[in-house]
Amino acid sequence: MERQSRLYQKLAKKYRGHNSNQAWLCYENALYHDSREPDGEGREEFRQECHREMELLQKEPDFTVAKTAIVLLSYNHGELTKACIESIRRNHAPGSYELIVVDNASTDGIQEWLRRQEDIRLIENAENQGFPAGCNQGIALAQEDADIFLLNNDTIVPENAIFWLRMGLYEEERIGAAGSVSNQVVNYQQVPQQFETTEEWIEFAAKNNVWMEHPYEKKSWLVGFAMLIKRRALEDVLKRERESGKGQVEALDTRFSPGNFEDNDLSIRLLLAGYRLILAKNSFIFHYGSKAFQKVPRRFVALLQDNRRKLAEKYGMDLVPASKIEMSLVDMVQPKDPSFSVLEIGCKLGATLARIESLYPGAEVVGIEENKFLSRLAGGVTSVICGKFPETPVEGTFDYVIIDGILSAESDKILYQAGNCLKPGGKILAAVRNPQCVREREAGQEGAGATLDEITRLCNRCMLQIRSFHYRPAELTEAEKKKASELCGGWDSPQRPLYEAETFIFELGI
Repeated sequence: MERQSRLYQKLAKKYRGHNSNQAWLCYENALYHDSREPDGEGREEFRQECHREMELLQKEPDFTVAKTAIVLLSYNHGELTKACIESIRRNHAPGSYELIVVDNASTDGIQEWLRRQEDIRLIENAENQGFPAGCNQGIALAQEDADIFLLNNDTIVPENAIFWLRMGLYEEERIGAAGSVSNQVVNYQQVPQQFETTEEWIEFAAKNNVWMEHPYEKKSWLVGFAMLIKRRALEDVLKRERESGKGQVEALDTRFSPGNFEDNDLSIRLLLAGYRLILAKNSFIFHYGSKAFQKVPRRFVALLQDNRRKLAEKYGMDLVPASKIEMSLVDMVQPKDPSFSVLEIGCKLGATLARIESLYPGAEVVGIEENKFLSRLAGGVTSVICGKFPETPVEGTFDYVIIDGILSAESDKILYQAGNCLKPGGKILAAVRNPQCVREREAGQEGAGATLDEITRLCNRCMLQIRSFHYRPAELTEAEKKKASELCGGWDSPQRPLYEAETFIFELGI
Protein backbone atom coordinates (compact mmCIF):
# COMPACT_ATOMS: atom_id res chain seq x y z
CA MET A 1 0.00 0.00 0.00
CA GLU A 2 1.31 3.44 -0.93
CA ARG A 3 2.33 5.67 1.93
CA GLN A 4 -0.10 8.40 3.06
CA SER A 5 2.67 10.98 2.70
CA ARG A 6 3.12 10.14 -0.98
CA LEU A 7 -0.62 10.17 -1.62
CA TYR A 8 -0.93 13.70 -0.22
CA GLN A 9 2.10 14.78 -2.23
CA LYS A 10 0.32 13.56 -5.38
CA LEU A 11 -2.81 15.39 -4.29
CA ALA A 12 -0.76 18.59 -3.82
CA LYS A 13 0.46 18.31 -7.41
CA LYS A 14 -3.14 17.85 -8.54
CA TYR A 15 -4.11 21.18 -6.94
CA ARG A 16 -0.89 22.94 -8.00
CA GLY A 17 -1.68 25.56 -10.61
CA HIS A 18 -5.34 26.20 -9.80
CA ASN A 19 -5.54 26.47 -5.99
CA SER A 20 -2.33 27.46 -4.21
CA ASN A 21 -3.96 27.26 -0.80
CA GLN A 22 -5.17 23.69 -1.13
CA ALA A 23 -1.89 22.58 -2.72
CA TRP A 24 0.05 24.05 0.23
CA LEU A 25 -2.25 22.31 2.73
CA CYS A 26 -1.68 18.99 0.96
CA TYR A 27 2.10 19.39 1.16
CA GLU A 28 1.80 20.27 4.85
CA ASN A 29 -0.29 17.13 5.43
CA ALA A 30 2.17 15.04 3.40
CA LEU A 31 4.96 16.14 5.75
CA TYR A 32 2.81 15.35 8.79
CA HIS A 33 2.16 11.81 7.57
CA ASP A 34 5.82 11.40 6.63
CA SER A 35 6.79 12.18 10.24
CA ARG A 36 4.64 9.25 11.43
CA GLU A 37 5.83 6.71 8.88
CA PRO A 38 8.88 4.40 9.16
CA ASP A 39 12.08 5.48 7.48
CA GLY A 40 12.21 4.77 3.76
CA GLU A 41 14.33 5.41 0.73
CA GLY A 42 14.30 8.96 -0.55
CA ARG A 43 12.80 10.40 2.62
CA GLU A 44 15.08 13.45 2.88
CA GLU A 45 14.62 14.24 -0.80
CA PHE A 46 10.84 13.97 -0.31
CA ARG A 47 10.89 16.43 2.62
CA GLN A 48 13.06 18.91 0.76
CA GLU A 49 10.76 18.85 -2.24
CA CYS A 50 7.67 19.46 -0.06
CA HIS A 51 9.31 22.37 1.75
CA ARG A 52 10.55 23.86 -1.51
CA GLU A 53 7.09 23.67 -3.08
CA MET A 54 5.46 25.17 0.03
CA GLU A 55 7.85 28.13 -0.08
CA LEU A 56 7.02 28.72 -3.74
CA LEU A 57 3.28 28.49 -3.09
CA GLN A 58 3.50 31.04 -0.30
CA LYS A 59 4.78 33.56 -2.86
CA GLU A 60 1.71 33.11 -5.08
CA PRO A 61 -0.55 36.22 -5.11
CA ASP A 62 -3.65 34.20 -4.16
CA PHE A 63 -2.03 32.44 -1.19
CA THR A 64 -3.98 33.14 2.01
CA VAL A 65 -3.67 30.05 4.24
CA ALA A 66 -3.64 30.91 7.95
CA LYS A 67 -2.89 28.85 11.01
CA THR A 68 -5.91 27.37 12.81
CA ALA A 69 -6.70 28.56 16.32
CA ILE A 70 -8.62 25.76 18.05
CA VAL A 71 -10.89 27.29 20.69
CA LEU A 72 -12.00 24.69 23.20
CA LEU A 73 -14.34 25.37 26.12
CA SER A 74 -13.91 23.33 29.27
CA TYR A 75 -16.52 22.90 31.99
CA ASN A 76 -16.00 19.80 34.12
CA HIS A 77 -16.00 16.40 32.36
CA GLY A 78 -12.22 16.63 32.61
CA GLU A 79 -11.55 13.18 31.16
CA LEU A 80 -13.42 14.13 27.99
CA THR A 81 -11.43 17.35 27.71
CA LYS A 82 -8.15 15.46 28.10
CA ALA A 83 -9.17 12.88 25.49
CA CYS A 84 -10.16 15.62 23.04
CA ILE A 85 -6.86 17.47 23.47
CA GLU A 86 -4.84 14.27 23.16
CA SER A 87 -6.65 13.43 19.91
CA ILE A 88 -5.73 16.85 18.50
CA ARG A 89 -2.08 16.40 19.45
CA ARG A 90 -1.95 12.86 18.14
CA ASN A 91 -3.56 13.46 14.79
CA HIS A 92 -2.44 16.88 13.61
CA ALA A 93 0.87 18.55 12.73
CA PRO A 94 2.02 20.66 15.71
CA GLY A 95 2.81 23.76 13.65
CA SER A 96 -0.56 23.85 11.91
CA TYR A 97 -2.60 24.99 14.90
CA GLU A 98 -2.60 26.77 18.24
CA LEU A 99 -4.69 25.43 21.10
CA ILE A 100 -6.70 27.80 23.30
CA VAL A 101 -8.75 26.46 26.21
CA VAL A 102 -11.26 28.59 28.10
CA ASP A 103 -12.21 26.94 31.38
CA ASN A 104 -15.61 28.04 32.65
CA ALA A 105 -14.96 27.55 36.38
CA SER A 106 -14.66 23.76 36.40
CA THR A 107 -14.77 22.06 39.80
CA ASP A 108 -13.43 18.61 38.90
CA GLY A 109 -9.69 19.41 38.94
CA ILE A 110 -9.23 19.77 35.18
CA GLN A 111 -7.83 23.29 35.63
CA GLU A 112 -4.74 21.92 37.39
CA TRP A 113 -4.05 19.58 34.48
CA LEU A 114 -4.59 22.35 31.94
CA ARG A 115 -2.12 24.65 33.72
CA ARG A 116 0.63 22.06 33.25
CA GLN A 117 0.19 21.82 29.47
CA GLU A 118 2.88 23.85 27.74
CA ASP A 119 1.14 23.88 24.34
CA ILE A 120 -2.14 25.33 25.68
CA ARG A 121 -3.02 28.99 26.08
CA LEU A 122 -5.40 28.92 29.02
CA ILE A 123 -8.10 31.31 30.24
CA GLU A 124 -9.54 30.51 33.67
CA ASN A 125 -12.90 32.09 34.41
CA ALA A 126 -13.94 32.60 38.01
CA GLU A 127 -17.53 31.76 37.02
CA ASN A 128 -19.22 30.02 34.11
CA GLN A 129 -19.49 32.56 31.28
CA GLY A 130 -21.45 30.26 28.98
CA PHE A 131 -20.50 29.09 25.50
CA PRO A 132 -20.81 32.31 23.44
CA ALA A 133 -18.89 34.54 25.87
CA GLY A 134 -16.26 31.86 26.48
CA CYS A 135 -15.71 31.43 22.74
CA ASN A 136 -15.36 35.20 22.36
CA GLN A 137 -12.62 35.17 24.99
CA GLY A 138 -10.78 32.43 23.12
CA ILE A 139 -11.14 34.18 19.77
CA ALA A 140 -9.74 37.39 21.28
CA LEU A 141 -6.68 35.48 22.51
CA ALA A 142 -5.97 33.84 19.15
CA GLN A 143 -3.32 35.07 16.75
CA GLU A 144 -4.74 37.99 14.80
CA ASP A 145 -4.72 36.27 11.42
CA ALA A 146 -5.60 32.74 12.58
CA ASP A 147 -8.75 31.00 11.36
CA ILE A 148 -11.02 30.03 14.25
CA PHE A 149 -12.06 26.45 14.94
CA LEU A 150 -14.83 26.28 17.54
CA LEU A 151 -14.73 22.79 19.04
CA ASN A 152 -16.73 21.13 21.81
CA ASN A 153 -14.66 19.43 24.48
CA ASP A 154 -16.79 16.25 24.27
CA THR A 155 -15.29 15.30 20.92
CA ILE A 156 -12.53 13.09 19.54
CA VAL A 157 -10.79 14.59 16.51
CA PRO A 158 -9.58 11.78 14.19
CA GLU A 159 -6.74 11.95 11.73
CA ASN A 160 -7.28 14.30 8.75
CA ALA A 161 -10.53 15.75 10.17
CA ILE A 162 -9.21 19.29 10.53
CA PHE A 163 -7.16 18.97 7.34
CA TRP A 164 -10.26 18.33 5.22
CA LEU A 165 -12.12 21.15 6.98
CA ARG A 166 -9.30 23.48 6.02
CA MET A 167 -9.37 22.16 2.45
CA GLY A 168 -13.07 23.00 2.35
CA LEU A 169 -12.53 26.45 3.82
CA TYR A 170 -10.01 27.26 1.09
CA GLU A 171 -11.98 25.70 -1.75
CA GLU A 172 -12.86 29.23 -2.80
CA GLU A 173 -12.53 32.77 -1.48
CA ARG A 174 -16.20 33.28 -0.56
CA ILE A 175 -16.46 30.25 1.73
CA GLY A 176 -16.72 31.68 5.24
CA ALA A 177 -17.06 28.55 7.36
CA ALA A 178 -16.87 24.77 7.14
CA GLY A 179 -18.46 22.15 9.39
CA SER A 180 -17.92 18.46 10.09
CA VAL A 181 -20.17 15.44 9.98
CA SER A 182 -20.52 13.37 13.14
CA ASN A 183 -22.22 10.45 14.85
CA GLN A 184 -24.34 12.72 17.04
CA VAL A 185 -25.32 16.10 15.65
CA VAL A 186 -28.39 17.94 14.33
CA ASN A 187 -28.89 19.93 11.11
CA TYR A 188 -28.58 16.85 8.86
CA GLN A 189 -24.86 16.65 9.64
CA GLN A 190 -25.15 13.17 11.16
CA VAL A 191 -23.82 10.20 9.22
CA PRO A 192 -26.22 7.26 8.70
CA GLN A 193 -23.83 4.62 10.04
CA GLN A 194 -24.26 3.23 13.57
CA PHE A 195 -21.52 1.77 15.78
CA GLU A 196 -21.39 0.86 19.46
CA THR A 197 -17.88 1.86 20.51
CA THR A 198 -15.62 4.87 20.11
CA GLU A 199 -13.00 2.58 18.58
CA GLU A 200 -15.40 1.55 15.82
CA TRP A 201 -16.15 5.19 15.08
CA ILE A 202 -12.45 5.99 14.81
CA GLU A 203 -12.07 3.10 12.35
CA PHE A 204 -14.98 4.56 10.39
CA ALA A 205 -13.27 7.97 10.41
CA ALA A 206 -10.10 6.47 8.92
CA LYS A 207 -12.14 5.30 5.92
CA ASN A 208 -14.27 8.45 5.73
CA ASN A 209 -11.67 11.21 6.15
CA VAL A 210 -10.13 10.76 2.71
CA TRP A 211 -10.26 12.47 -0.66
CA MET A 212 -13.76 12.54 -2.18
CA GLU A 213 -14.68 13.76 -5.62
CA HIS A 214 -17.64 15.79 -4.33
CA PRO A 215 -17.19 16.24 -0.57
CA TYR A 216 -19.13 19.45 0.07
CA GLU A 217 -22.73 20.35 0.75
CA LYS A 218 -23.79 23.99 0.92
CA LYS A 219 -25.58 24.80 4.17
CA SER A 220 -27.85 27.52 5.52
CA TRP A 221 -26.23 27.07 8.94
CA LEU A 222 -23.57 24.98 10.64
CA VAL A 223 -23.52 23.39 14.08
CA GLY A 224 -20.97 25.00 16.38
CA PHE A 225 -19.74 21.74 17.90
CA ALA A 226 -17.02 21.72 15.21
CA MET A 227 -17.08 24.84 13.05
CA LEU A 228 -14.05 26.26 11.25
CA ILE A 229 -14.44 29.97 10.49
CA LYS A 230 -12.26 31.89 8.07
CA ARG A 231 -10.74 34.81 9.98
CA ARG A 232 -11.15 37.24 7.08
CA ALA A 233 -14.84 36.38 6.85
CA LEU A 234 -15.38 36.83 10.59
CA GLU A 235 -13.59 40.19 10.55
CA ASP A 236 -15.67 41.26 7.56
CA VAL A 237 -18.88 40.43 9.44
CA LEU A 238 -17.76 42.38 12.52
CA LYS A 239 -16.63 45.35 10.45
CA ARG A 240 -19.97 45.53 8.64
CA GLU A 241 -21.85 45.39 11.93
CA ARG A 242 -19.69 48.09 13.53
CA GLU A 243 -20.23 50.37 10.53
CA SER A 244 -23.99 49.79 10.69
CA GLY A 245 -24.07 51.11 14.27
CA LYS A 246 -25.74 48.04 15.73
CA GLY A 247 -24.27 48.66 19.18
CA GLN A 248 -22.31 45.89 20.88
CA VAL A 249 -20.52 43.80 18.24
CA GLU A 250 -19.44 40.27 19.22
CA ALA A 251 -18.14 37.28 17.30
CA LEU A 252 -20.79 35.13 19.01
CA ASP A 253 -23.88 36.93 20.23
CA THR A 254 -24.03 36.57 24.02
CA ARG A 255 -27.79 37.08 24.10
CA PHE A 256 -27.84 33.31 23.44
CA SER A 257 -25.91 32.46 26.62
CA PRO A 258 -25.34 29.94 28.08
CA GLY A 259 -25.54 28.41 24.58
CA ASN A 260 -27.54 27.14 21.57
CA PHE A 261 -28.56 29.08 18.46
CA GLU A 262 -25.46 31.28 18.57
CA ASP A 263 -24.19 29.06 15.72
CA ASN A 264 -27.39 29.64 13.73
CA ASP A 265 -26.94 33.35 14.31
CA LEU A 266 -23.30 33.46 13.20
CA SER A 267 -24.17 31.42 10.12
CA ILE A 268 -26.90 33.91 9.18
CA ARG A 269 -24.51 36.82 9.66
CA LEU A 270 -21.93 35.17 7.40
CA LEU A 271 -24.57 34.59 4.71
CA LEU A 272 -25.72 38.21 4.98
CA ALA A 273 -22.11 39.32 4.45
CA GLY A 274 -22.00 37.35 1.20
CA TYR A 275 -20.14 34.26 2.40
CA ARG A 276 -21.01 30.61 1.89
CA LEU A 277 -21.13 27.77 4.39
CA ILE A 278 -20.18 24.21 3.55
CA LEU A 279 -20.44 20.83 5.21
CA ALA A 280 -17.30 18.76 4.59
CA LYS A 281 -18.55 15.19 4.34
CA ASN A 282 -14.98 13.86 4.48
CA SER A 283 -14.35 15.46 7.88
CA PHE A 284 -15.82 13.17 10.56
CA ILE A 285 -15.42 14.13 14.23
CA PHE A 286 -16.70 11.86 17.00
CA HIS A 287 -19.13 13.61 19.38
CA TYR A 288 -20.29 12.30 22.74
CA GLY A 289 -23.01 14.96 22.67
CA SER A 290 -24.31 17.64 25.09
CA LYS A 291 -22.64 16.30 28.23
CA ALA A 292 -23.06 19.64 30.00
CA PHE A 293 -26.86 19.50 29.68
CA GLN A 294 -27.62 15.79 30.01
CA LYS A 295 -28.23 16.06 33.75
CA VAL A 296 -30.85 18.79 33.30
CA PRO A 297 -32.87 17.83 30.18
CA ARG A 298 -35.93 19.92 31.11
CA ARG A 299 -33.80 23.00 31.54
CA PHE A 300 -32.09 22.22 28.23
CA VAL A 301 -35.42 22.02 26.38
CA ALA A 302 -36.53 25.31 27.95
CA LEU A 303 -33.23 26.91 26.90
CA LEU A 304 -33.66 25.72 23.32
CA GLN A 305 -37.16 27.17 23.18
CA ASP A 306 -36.07 30.48 24.70
CA ASN A 307 -33.07 30.92 22.41
CA ARG A 308 -35.08 29.96 19.34
CA ARG A 309 -37.49 32.76 20.31
CA LYS A 310 -34.55 35.18 20.67
CA LEU A 311 -33.29 34.23 17.19
CA ALA A 312 -36.75 34.84 15.74
CA GLU A 313 -36.95 38.22 17.47
CA LYS A 314 -33.53 39.24 16.14
CA TYR A 315 -34.42 38.53 12.50
CA GLY A 316 -38.16 39.09 12.57
CA MET A 317 -39.14 35.51 11.77
CA ASP A 318 -38.59 31.91 12.88
CA LEU A 319 -35.81 30.69 10.60
CA VAL A 320 -35.65 27.15 11.99
CA PRO A 321 -38.43 25.70 9.76
CA ALA A 322 -36.89 27.47 6.77
CA SER A 323 -33.71 25.38 7.09
CA LYS A 324 -35.58 22.06 7.09
CA ILE A 325 -34.70 19.45 4.47
CA GLU A 326 -37.72 17.42 3.38
CA MET A 327 -35.89 14.11 3.07
CA SER A 328 -38.99 12.25 1.88
CA LEU A 329 -38.93 14.42 -1.25
CA VAL A 330 -35.16 14.15 -1.67
CA ASP A 331 -35.45 10.35 -1.56
CA MET A 332 -38.02 10.48 -4.39
CA VAL A 333 -35.51 12.15 -6.71
CA GLN A 334 -34.17 9.18 -8.67
CA PRO A 335 -32.83 10.48 -11.98
CA LYS A 336 -32.02 8.20 -14.88
CA ASP A 337 -29.53 10.72 -16.23
CA PRO A 338 -26.91 12.49 -14.02
CA SER A 339 -27.73 15.77 -15.79
CA PHE A 340 -31.23 16.72 -14.71
CA SER A 341 -33.01 19.82 -13.49
CA VAL A 342 -35.00 20.66 -10.36
CA LEU A 343 -37.19 23.64 -9.50
CA GLU A 344 -38.38 24.18 -5.93
CA ILE A 345 -41.32 26.50 -5.45
CA GLY A 346 -41.03 28.21 -2.08
CA CYS A 347 -37.45 27.08 -1.47
CA LYS A 348 -37.05 28.96 1.85
CA LEU A 349 -33.32 28.79 2.75
CA GLY A 350 -32.54 26.37 -0.08
CA ALA A 351 -31.57 23.45 2.16
CA THR A 352 -33.49 20.79 0.22
CA LEU A 353 -32.02 21.90 -3.11
CA ALA A 354 -28.52 21.99 -1.60
CA ARG A 355 -28.91 18.39 -0.42
CA ILE A 356 -30.03 17.29 -3.91
CA GLU A 357 -27.09 19.12 -5.50
CA SER A 358 -24.74 17.43 -3.00
CA LEU A 359 -26.09 13.97 -3.83
CA TYR A 360 -26.23 14.63 -7.57
CA PRO A 361 -23.44 17.07 -8.55
CA GLY A 362 -24.60 17.04 -12.16
CA ALA A 363 -28.03 18.42 -11.24
CA GLU A 364 -29.13 21.92 -12.20
CA VAL A 365 -31.17 23.29 -9.32
CA VAL A 366 -33.06 26.55 -8.91
CA GLY A 367 -35.50 27.82 -6.31
CA ILE A 368 -38.05 30.56 -6.18
CA GLU A 369 -38.85 32.27 -2.87
CA GLU A 370 -41.11 35.27 -2.37
CA ASN A 371 -39.81 36.28 1.08
CA LYS A 372 -37.04 38.79 0.36
CA PHE A 373 -35.03 38.04 3.51
CA LEU A 374 -35.15 34.28 2.97
CA SER A 375 -34.25 34.61 -0.71
CA ARG A 376 -31.29 36.82 0.21
CA LEU A 377 -29.96 34.18 2.60
CA ALA A 378 -30.76 31.36 0.18
CA GLY A 379 -28.64 33.09 -2.45
CA GLY A 380 -25.59 31.87 -0.52
CA VAL A 381 -26.89 28.30 -0.55
CA THR A 382 -28.40 27.72 -3.98
CA SER A 383 -29.50 29.48 -7.18
CA VAL A 384 -32.64 31.39 -6.22
CA ILE A 385 -35.15 33.75 -7.80
CA CYS A 386 -36.84 36.27 -5.51
CA GLY A 387 -40.51 36.39 -6.43
CA LYS A 388 -43.95 34.90 -6.02
CA PHE A 389 -44.94 31.87 -8.06
CA PRO A 390 -46.60 31.78 -10.59
CA GLU A 391 -46.62 35.58 -11.02
CA THR A 392 -42.81 35.62 -11.34
CA PRO A 393 -41.87 33.70 -14.50
CA VAL A 394 -39.36 30.85 -14.36
CA GLU A 395 -37.49 30.13 -17.56
CA GLY A 396 -37.21 26.61 -18.93
CA THR A 397 -38.77 23.30 -17.98
CA PHE A 398 -37.67 20.81 -15.34
CA ASP A 399 -37.43 17.10 -14.64
CA TYR A 400 -38.66 17.66 -11.09
CA VAL A 401 -40.71 20.40 -9.48
CA ILE A 402 -40.69 20.34 -5.68
CA ILE A 403 -43.44 21.97 -3.63
CA ASP A 404 -42.89 21.68 0.12
CA GLY A 405 -45.43 22.90 2.64
CA ILE A 406 -47.12 25.68 0.65
CA LEU A 407 -50.05 23.92 -1.02
CA SER A 408 -53.61 24.40 0.22
CA ALA A 409 -56.99 23.30 -1.10
CA GLU A 410 -57.16 26.48 -3.23
CA SER A 411 -53.66 26.36 -4.75
CA ASP A 412 -54.94 25.83 -8.30
CA LYS A 413 -52.73 28.50 -9.88
CA ILE A 414 -49.56 27.19 -8.24
CA LEU A 415 -50.17 23.55 -9.07
CA TYR A 416 -51.41 24.16 -12.62
CA GLN A 417 -48.39 26.32 -13.49
CA ALA A 418 -46.06 23.81 -11.79
CA GLY A 419 -47.38 21.25 -14.27
CA ASN A 420 -46.53 23.60 -17.12
CA CYS A 421 -42.95 23.77 -15.83
CA LEU A 422 -42.43 20.02 -16.31
CA LYS A 423 -40.51 18.40 -19.11
CA PRO A 424 -42.28 15.45 -20.79
CA GLY A 425 -42.27 12.64 -18.24
CA GLY A 426 -41.35 15.04 -15.44
CA LYS A 427 -42.66 14.79 -11.89
CA ILE A 428 -44.06 17.08 -9.23
CA LEU A 429 -42.96 16.06 -5.74
CA ALA A 430 -45.13 17.63 -3.06
CA ALA A 431 -45.26 17.57 0.74
CA VAL A 432 -48.58 18.82 2.09
CA ARG A 433 -49.42 19.51 5.71
CA ASN A 434 -52.50 17.64 6.88
CA PRO A 435 -54.82 19.93 8.90
CA GLN A 436 -56.97 16.89 9.75
CA CYS A 437 -54.15 15.37 11.85
CA VAL A 438 -55.30 15.10 15.44
CA ARG A 439 -52.32 17.14 16.64
CA GLU A 440 -53.10 19.95 14.19
CA ARG A 441 -56.78 19.88 15.19
CA GLU A 442 -55.97 20.16 18.87
CA ALA A 443 -53.41 22.94 18.32
CA GLY A 444 -55.69 24.86 15.97
CA GLN A 445 -52.80 25.71 13.64
CA GLU A 446 -53.48 27.88 10.63
CA GLY A 447 -51.73 28.25 7.28
CA ALA A 448 -51.14 26.10 4.23
CA GLY A 449 -52.36 22.53 4.17
CA ALA A 450 -55.05 20.30 2.74
CA THR A 451 -56.82 17.07 3.52
CA LEU A 452 -56.35 14.03 1.29
CA ASP A 453 -59.74 14.58 -0.34
CA GLU A 454 -58.95 18.24 -1.00
CA ILE A 455 -55.62 17.39 -2.62
CA THR A 456 -57.31 14.76 -4.81
CA ARG A 457 -59.86 17.31 -6.04
CA LEU A 458 -57.11 19.91 -6.55
CA CYS A 459 -55.10 17.50 -8.72
CA ASN A 460 -58.18 16.64 -10.78
CA ARG A 461 -58.85 20.32 -11.45
CA CYS A 462 -55.23 20.85 -12.53
CA MET A 463 -55.30 17.73 -14.73
CA LEU A 464 -52.54 16.01 -12.76
CA GLN A 465 -52.36 12.35 -11.86
CA ILE A 466 -51.40 11.11 -8.39
CA ARG A 467 -48.76 8.53 -9.31
CA SER A 468 -47.79 7.60 -5.77
CA PHE A 469 -48.72 8.63 -2.27
CA HIS A 470 -47.55 7.98 1.27
CA TYR A 471 -47.57 9.89 4.52
CA ARG A 472 -45.38 10.72 7.48
CA PRO A 473 -47.18 9.97 10.77
CA ALA A 474 -47.04 12.45 13.62
CA GLU A 475 -45.38 11.37 16.86
CA LEU A 476 -48.61 11.29 18.90
CA THR A 477 -48.96 11.13 22.65
CA GLU A 478 -51.16 8.44 24.17
CA ALA A 479 -53.93 11.02 24.62
CA GLU A 480 -53.66 12.05 20.97
CA LYS A 481 -53.74 8.41 19.84
CA LYS A 482 -56.91 7.92 21.87
CA LYS A 483 -58.47 10.99 20.28
CA ALA A 484 -57.52 9.80 16.78
CA SER A 485 -59.03 6.41 17.52
CA GLU A 486 -62.28 8.07 18.55
CA LEU A 487 -62.37 10.21 15.39
CA CYS A 488 -61.79 7.32 12.97
CA GLY A 489 -63.92 4.75 14.80
CA GLY A 490 -61.10 2.55 16.11
CA TRP A 491 -57.32 2.39 15.75
CA ASP A 492 -57.64 -0.45 13.20
CA SER A 493 -59.86 1.64 10.95
CA PRO A 494 -58.65 2.28 7.38
CA GLN A 495 -59.45 5.93 8.11
CA ARG A 496 -56.61 6.13 10.68
CA PRO A 497 -54.04 7.76 8.29
CA LEU A 498 -56.41 10.70 7.83
CA TYR A 499 -55.94 11.62 11.49
CA GLU A 500 -52.45 10.22 12.09
CA ALA A 501 -50.69 11.75 9.07
CA GLU A 502 -48.66 14.85 9.83
CA THR A 503 -47.66 15.30 6.18
CA PHE A 504 -48.88 13.77 2.91
CA ILE A 505 -46.20 13.03 0.31
CA PHE A 506 -47.22 12.94 -3.37
CA GLU A 507 -45.66 12.18 -6.71
CA LEU A 508 -47.71 13.85 -9.44
CA GLY A 509 -47.48 13.78 -13.21
CA ILE A 510 -49.31 14.93 -16.30
